[in-house]
Amino acid sequence: MASSLLKSKAYFVMLAGLLLLMFLAACGSATSSGSSSISTSNSSNGTHVHATPTPAEAALIKQMTFVGSPTAKIVSGTTFEVDGKIKNGDDKQHDIYVKVILLAAAGKQIATTTENVDNVKGGATVAYSIQGTTPQATWANVQVAVVKVTENIGSSGTD
Repeated sequence: MASSLLKSKAYFVMLAGLLLLMFLAACGSATSSGSSSISTSNSSNGTHVHATPTPAEAALIKQMTFVGSPTAKIVSGTTFEVDGKIKNGDDKQHDIYVKVILLAAAGKQIATTTENVDNVKGGATVAYSIQGTTPQATWANVQVAVVKVTENIGSSGTD
């Protein structure tokens, strides 16, 4: 009787663990692209992005859209590169700050970097190529997000 109770408890624990593992895998399995207002900094180029955009900046961020899915690869050693396309949905030229996050299968952030996609004309779709460093050579997902947009018309922007 005690053996049967012990077996049923073991099966329950294994089933609960398996369900939890499946849930975590499902949460981290999709490549995500969208816009966000996440605070970040990139020490390699000194780019600092504010956590809370102004209402005008938030409206501009919503107009920037990713085209297709980003791709990521190791280019050498610990340097990764993420390539993709972004569309400036506004009619004015802007600098678009794109944040890249590499995630492990369980959803843990492995690496992040933010780069300026400079001088994107109004209505234009441009390719971007963003490089950063990672402590490990494999990841499960890549996320990209627009974290800042500045106006840059005739060098009147903040850069």
